[in-house]
Amino acid sequence: METIQTAGSYPTLSNLFGQVEFDLELDTLFAAGLSRALDGIASLIGQSRG
Repeated sequence: METIQTAGSYPTLSNLFGQVEFDLELDTLFAAGLSRALDGIASLIGQSRG
């Protein structure tokens, strides 16, 4: 994660890491990403049926 923060490729993420209060919870990020991916798959399945 330090490489991502210092490389400058992701300025928004770097800014978040610079905040003392910011706590990166990987489980929360994973759950949010998985939820969005599954929502997209469900939408595609719904479109293919109709």
